[in-house]
Amino acid sequence: MKNKLSAFSVCFILVLLIFVVLTAWYLPTASSLRLKLEDTALSLETSRGRESKQQYEYDNVVSQIPVVKQELAEKAPLAEQAQAKVDELKARRKELKAEKQTLEEILSSREGTSNE
Repeated sequence: MKNKLSAFSVCFILVLLIFVVLTAWYLPTASSLRLKLEDTALSLETSRGRESKQQYEYDNVVSQIPVVKQELAEKAPLAEQAQAKVDELKARRKELKAEKQTLEEILSSREGTSNE
């Protein structure tokens, strides 16, 4: 009977040892998985918030397109007039430079003849 009790004790100790080992493995693993799950959930929530914000901004931009096109159409003639004026002033500047150069040549030729 002592051997049976001893065998029972050994089996009981082995079962308890297996239980302790499994528990020692399970608790950190479950805790780690729980933290990963919480982190993933937070990341997903952040991504959804970011997506929602981007969709809101996109919708605002799309709704402003007709208004901006109209403003552009209204300002296009002014831009064309301004560009024409710039081109006109550039042409006038070239004419004035050419006239200045001609006058300087005339002046230098007169000074050259008056010095003689």
